[in-house]
Amino acid sequence: MKITFDVAKEKGSKRYYAFDVENPDMPVSGNKPTYGTKKDALHNAAENMGIPYKEYMKLRRVAA
Repeated sequence: MKITFDVAKEKGSKRYYAFDVENPDMPVSGNKPTYGTKKDALHNAAENMGIPYKEYMKLRRVAA
């Protein structure tokens, strides 16, 4: 499986957001706020991919 949603840090801020890899300029939201902590952004990315958070983190570790 390939990661289709990833996480980035907003420039000049402490906030993170999830985004679609094909469209990195557009943040996506989920159950958590669109901009927030890194963990919230990771949860949003996992939710948008339709997989549990733990599965998403396993994919990120393999892709790194």
